Amino acid sequence: MKYIKRYVKKNQLIFELILEIIFELIFLIFLFLLVLYLEYELAVSLLWQFYLVMAGFSLILLLPAYLLYRRKQVLWLFLGFNISLLALHFVTLSPVKPFTKFYLDIKNGMKIEEVQGLFNYHFPKEGRFRQPEWSLNEMRENLNSDQKGVVIISDQNLNYILDPTDGRYNAEILIVYFQNGKVVETKYLPD
Repeated sequence: MKYIKRYVKKNQLIFELILEIIFELIFLIFLFLLVLYLEYELAVSLLWQFYLVMAGFSLILLLPAYLLYRRKQVLWLFLGFNISLLALHFVTLSPVKPFTKFYLDIKNGMKIEEVQGLFNYHFPKEGRFRQPEWSLNEMRENLNSDQKGVVIISDQNLNYILDPTDGRYNAEILIVYFQNGKVVETKYLPD
């Protein structure tokens, strides 16, 4: 009789362990699907804060199970989830990611030719995504810079529209302001 009770108790513990792992795995899959959606819409994998938040969410779920049972499977789930997040940095799901990279690569002091070179690097003519439309405008505009209350006067700007023919991206705009042919400010207006 003792043997049967031990056998039943051992099988019950194994069953509970499997249920816990399945629950944790389902939660991580839903969390990863949310991440894929955010990556597609906002290119969140370009932000280091994104990795901290997602690692924190997975830690909140998995740490109690690890501390209670010291199961190595929990560590493997945590590592697998975070490695798959890091892999997203190298995957491009939508044109928003190269457009955001283009914006982040533009630095103050760059010339118009350098900005256009970056543009062609991120959106080659025969690339996977359609090249955004752009226009160079000659104008005189005062920009209120938040840095030290200085007013910057722009004499040209480059406007980039991610894809005016697609309703998902037609309001995704990047404006690069120039003074004397050099970048003085950039504005990214997400859709």
